[in-house]
Amino acid sequence: MSTSKPTVAFFGATGGCTNAALVLALKDGYRCTALARTPSKLTELLISKGISEDTVSTNLRITKGDVKDIRTVKDALVLDDIVVDMIVSGIGMVFGSASDTTVCQAAAHSIVAALDELKPANPPFLTVISSTGISKGPRDVPCVIQPLYRVLLSIPHKDKRIMEDVVVEAARREEEKSKIINGYTIVRPSFLNNKAPSEERSIRSGTEKEPAVGYVISRNDVGKWIFEEVIKEEGKKWASEAVSITN
Repeated sequence: MSTSKPTVAFFGATGGCTNAALVLALKDGYRCTALARTPSKLTELLISKGISEDTVSTNLRITKGDVKDIRTVKDALVLDDIVVDMIVSGIGMVFGSASDTTVCQAAAHSIVAALDELKPANPPFLTVISSTGISKGPRDVPCVIQPLYRVLLSIPHKDKRIMEDVVVEAARREEEKSKIINGYTIVRPSFLNNKAPSEERSIRSGTEKEPAVGYVISRNDVGKWIFEEVIKEEGKKWASEAVSITN
């Protein structure tokens, strides 16, 4: 990455967590891309959160398309004819809806496939939003809600696990000619709510070996954590970690 601010591609940018990170990145002068099925919806959402039309037109390039379409994913990964420095994907099922039950893994596969075709000279750093409750290490959810997680979230958790595996496998490529990502961070928030941003609310974080255990976290706080701890740090602080975060 150069000494200037890294460029960032966002997938799932109309969703609460990813949108919150995008808002903060645009406010801080980052140049970004985003993939959206309805670009006007994303633009209106950003303007409603205080991003000016001038900033949207100057610092954000929106690609219309679907994450399962590798052609449009490739377009969203490029800014000024160069593959972006960082990728944030918050693609996921909508809880309680009849949405695609394999959308997370599909997004991960599409991003990896697109990067394989683009063959970036400087591979980007990849961040994906996953979930607590799927750790292979110590328990990262309170005991009292663990059974609830297993019953209500078994299907999306299966999808998240496969997504994580796709990311880790892509990062394990050792040969330079096949290297497509320059590290990753998996973000595992606890149960999400829609509380407004607040400087008074703390965000706790932990690793897979020493997780942060909690009940809930605001989507705005997830976005804030990704911006502060991953994007601004250019991936260096939590590289190759699955990070549990909670309020």
